[in-house]
Amino acid sequence: MNLNLYKTYVKVVETQNLSRTAEEIGLSQPAVTKQIQALEDMFGVLLLERSGRRLKTTEAGETLYQCARDIIKAMDKTEKAMEEVSESRRGTLCIGASTIPGQYILPAFIKHFKDRFPNVTISMDIADTEKIFNRIADRELDVGVVGGWINNRKVDGFVWLEDDLVVIVPSDHHLATREYVELPDLLGEKWIMREKGSGTRRAIEDILNAQGIKREELDICLEAGSTGAVLAAVESGMGISIISQWALKPSESRSGLACIKFSSQGSRHFYIIYPHQKSRRKTVINFLDFLRKSSEDISP
Repeated sequence: MNLNLYKTYVKVVETQNLSRTAEEIGLSQPAVTKQIQALEDMFGVLLLERSGRRLKTTEAGETLYQCARDIIKAMDKTEKAMEEVSESRRGTLCIGASTIPGQYILPAFIKHFKDRFPNVTISMDIADTEKIFNRIADRELDVGVVGGWINNRKVDGFVWLEDDLVVIVPSDHHLATREYVELPDLLGEKWIMREKGSGTRRAIEDILNAQGIKREELDICLEAGSTGAVLAAVESGMGISIISQWALKPSESRSGLACIKFSSQGSRHFYIIYPHQKSRRKTVINFLDFLRKSSEDISP
């Protein structure tokens, strides 16, 4: 049962207005409409109908409104009672992550969290930073871990881990023996870039902007949808790229690649994000506290 559907429905009935509801609960109006439609599809009845500028409940809609209020009160009472019984109560946690934290960082954190809270059921979706932000804003996810920050009044968050970006080139490239490099040294090269919306791409563009270099000055021969695809393309000799240090863990080293550090300005941060709301479930609070306290124990 998705309790958020009932909470949204109750708010719509009480405000009699979709846009006002969206503003009060911090969702987009299409997201609110989608939730109401989900309830109507679930029960196979029309719940709301328009009367002038206001929304009115149908007979079925009024019945559901009364029941939904009872359900919400009962669930709130149940959650509070269970929280008092046990800090490690059963619960669910829906996590979203961009590629680098989702593939290379979070699995270790999730393992340690599950050791402490074995009864919590966890799911994790991986998408680019922009998509994770949007899903957090629409409250489809409890917590997100992303490689860039996007200003969104529906999303709160904090800086988490620092990430060093490195240049990768084919092992037979003329720069392969260099230990350090600067961006101007790379302007004449062919580039492999992550797709638009990627946190890594945003970080690269920020570094370029800081040095007064426009993205259009780069010879981009391929935009790839994953870090693995970037690594494979560079290894094949197609071009060079900039990636996270986490993607070059020793267990995944490639003999066809050389890694070069930046002399300066080669880092970014990962961010923990979550919906902007007054309260959240105990399971989510536990996970956020765990991430804050455990970041120093994990390194690439």
